[in-house]
Amino acid sequence: MIDPIILKGRETALHILMEPETGSETVEVEFVEDGTIAVIYLNRPDALNALNMQLAMDFGSVVDQVLKANTVRAVVVSGRGKAFCAGGDLAAFKDAEDPSKFLHDLASTFHDSVVKIRDMSVPWVAAINGPCFGVGLSLACCCDFRIAAATAKFSVAFTGVGLCPDSSLLYFLPKLVGLAKATELTMLNSTLIAEDALATNLINKIVEQEDIITESLELAKALAKMPTLALGLDKKLLDSSFCTTLDQHLFLELKSVSESAGTADFQEGCAAFFERRKPNFVGS
Repeated sequence: MIDPIILKGRETALHILMEPETGSETVEVEFVEDGTIAVIYLNRPDALNALNMQLAMDFGSVVDQVLKANTVRAVVVSGRGKAFCAGGDLAAFKDAEDPSKFLHDLASTFHDSVVKIRDMSVPWVAAINGPCFGVGLSLACCCDFRIAAATAKFSVAFTGVGLCPDSSLLYFLPKLVGLAKATELTMLNSTLIAEDALATNLINKIVEQEDIITESLELAKALAKMPTLALGLDKKLLDSSFCTTLDQHLFLELKSVSESAGTADFQEGCAAFFERRKPNFVGS
């Protein structure tokens, strides 16, 4: 599950401007743009940010912190070092006394974060700086946007070690690339380079490795200026669109459009339209 690719790049000047707000052993978070954007880094670079129980718990704590920060209107998640996330930590799996229970507990811990990410109104951008395998691909797919370095690689990876995927991968992957391609990637354990990932709609954009955080922050800034509550309703409607009947979906749309019509952002949007100016959305 660990790709030997070595990525070359440099820290962007933007990092100098970011002052860490908090951290943990395996996950860091920084708040920028007056606290409207949270930038999360998986921080096990020596293990290519492979998921173990500590990282899963630390990530959950950071997700909770972002949830409580009522100024946040967009999130960027990336990896320290050479990788975004190279999958699960096979060394931890191998050493587990009861692998079945260990995987159950690890996946369950990370699943809590997946649910919270999708329940959040704020959009998430995956800044994929390197190998994105296994549960790393799960995390990327449950984000709303994926920007990848030109040298990034992607693989479901679970099948290669005799596992089936977890952490929402087979919920979101078919939505992104289609059922046929998702089946191929899952069962044949194929690896995609960035160009192929873009061609299959797995990612939204390719950038140079040294520009990955800069480009992702630019997207996050644009998203932070959008009507946040409406974006959250968009996420829920998009997630449900493949698993509800038309009648059920129309009911959800009716509920959502009515809710968004009661916001200050809708009033601002209408005013800006008639005044022929850009709207100044506040996220509520």
